[in-house]
Amino acid sequence: MGDRSSRDVVYQRISWIEKKSNELVLKEAKLERSLIKTIRQRQLQFLGHICRHKGLEHLAITGKIEGKRSRGRQRILFAGLKSWALGKGSNNNFLRLIENKFCAENMIANVCSRQGT
Repeated sequence: MGDRSSRDVVYQRISWIEKKSNELVLKEAKLERSLIKTIRQRQLQFLGHICRHKGLEHLAITGKIEGKRSRGRQRILFAGLKSWALGKGSNNNFLRLIENKFCAENMIANVCSRQGT
């Protein structure tokens, strides 16, 4: 999110007549597009949306659902996303942080700018 201003400058100079590809525009802006980074960013934005609106989805994410686990390899859950987003040992304050929209935006920006994403 910190590189938004440089992107806006590049996009303002492109006319619709020029027929430039997205790759060329990204190269001119000296930016890289990462699919994993985009996916993680959207997952965290969705998680923040769900946690701010108290409904069935919020209960499903924050609470335990009764029943047996399914067989085979377990899917990556949002609980794992919490630890990935904040690092180890920070799960206690995650829900309080994500409910504040400003804190959530900062957290998403920090996660997406880290190395390895």
